[in-house]
Amino acid sequence: MLYCSEHTSNMSKDITLRTTFSKGAELYQSVRPQYPPELFVTLIKNSKLQPDAKLLEIGPGTGQATEPLAKFGYDITAIELGVNMAEMARRHLVKYRNVKIITDSFETVRLPADYFDLVYAATSFHWVGPTVKFTKPYKILRPNGHLAIIDTNHVSDGNGDKFFFASQPIYKKYKPGGSYDANLRLKNANELLAVKVPEEFFTQVYFGVFNQVLFYSAKEYVQLLNTFSPIISMKQKQRDEFLAAIENLIKEKFSGQVEKHLAMTLTLVKKIFI
Repeated sequence: MLYCSEHTSNMSKDITLRTTFSKGAELYQSVRPQYPPELFVTLIKNSKLQPDAKLLEIGPGTGQATEPLAKFGYDITAIELGVNMAEMARRHLVKYRNVKIITDSFETVRLPADYFDLVYAATSFHWVGPTVKFTKPYKILRPNGHLAIIDTNHVSDGNGDKFFFASQPIYKKYKPGGSYDANLRLKNANELLAVKVPEEFFTQVYFGVFNQVLFYSAKEYVQLLNTFSPIISMKQKQRDEFLAAIENLIKEKFSGQVEKHLAMTLTLVKKIFI
């Protein structure tokens, strides 16, 4: 049997925030940025995936990083904690018989050792509990198998980041997620670094940055914010006021449209087989 669930009292960090995404699964699917196709082509090339490769995805959400690899015919098992997210992913990926969505957490689900050719996580690896973050992928990967970590980074537009700074008084007032960092600044894309991995488990084989520029109307940007866990976790009245303030800022100071610069990073490491 491929897997079975087990329960533990030692779950990963902040389980409450991890499960907030499931509340807005349909919105998440419709407004979250898509991953660039060239990222997956690069992943396949550098991990040397064979047509019969078996993949394990951590936190697929609604399947935005599942489908690009499912199209190649790979056997994919995806572990999704959120019930609504998992159901949305099943509906979205129903035509791919090579994809199995399991509703569980990566920390607790039982998976076979030395079984997968690739374990990957797209904008979800930071949620994995620290005690299993690297040890469990190492255990379930075949000799010379790969771990791929894809992250989405909000980066500087290189032109003063006017919207970022204009929005900071609103963030300071409402403190989404319960805190505000007055020293926060947007990095340049060329400052982004590969995820650090334990050298006794993995060796890096590739790191790359894939840039995107996206444009949002005031309404669209508010919808996007409504898919972020610190925003979702706010109390209703506070969230409504925060989102209204952001929407009004875009309409009044930025002609109703905001430009966002994103950088998707791919860290690819290979299991060290001893």
